[in-house]
Amino acid sequence: MFDSLKDSLSEALRPILPLPMWQKMLTLAVTFIMIVAAYLYMGFLPIQEEIAQQESQVKLEKVLLAKNQKLAQDIPRKQKEYAKLEKQLKVALNMLPKKSQIPDLLENVSWAGKDSGLEFSVFKPEREVAKQIYAEVPVSLDVTGSFRQLLTFLKRVGEMPRIVDIKNLTLSQASNNALIVKGQAVTYRFVEEVPKSTRTGRVR
Repeated sequence: MFDSLKDSLSEALRPILPLPMWQKMLTLAVTFIMIVAAYLYMGFLPIQEEIAQQESQVKLEKVLLAKNQKLAQDIPRKQKEYAKLEKQLKVALNMLPKKSQIPDLLENVSWAGKDSGLEFSVFKPEREVAKQIYAEVPVSLDVTGSFRQLLTFLKRVGEMPRIVDIKNLTLSQASNNALIVKGQAVTYRFVEEVPKSTRTGRVR
């Protein structure tokens, strides 16, 4: 093996043997420089570039790891917040009547007004206004009575277990000094999800 390598080297150097010493040295220097340049271009530089890429990837992985560790440490607090919000949502949904409970609720609102001494001339349910998970159920109302009777009615409605808002009230005075009150009683019902089989049947 060494003999063949020696013979190959001798054959490669044979053309420069007759040259003067300075030309030999110059040729060897140029050859050495070319060998080094080829090594740098084909071997060293690609390796350095790959190392730089790997180091950049490692830094990125470290940043992601630190971020994930921080998120992992925050999981117990997020779970507690989620459980709290879920509990609040259940309480809120319990305050929203289902569609089947709306007639009874509106009847209770009407009775709260009558028990307060108010006289209803209009108590008319209007068209529902659909939202995301609930629907507004407005009722137009015109009542007549005293200011104290109106306050009693508002107090009784506010104490109901279901959510009922009395809004858009306008007050005027009748000839007998009684108050004429016009406005809306708005309750909110939970929109129950339609079963898939029912939806499919409707499409068909």
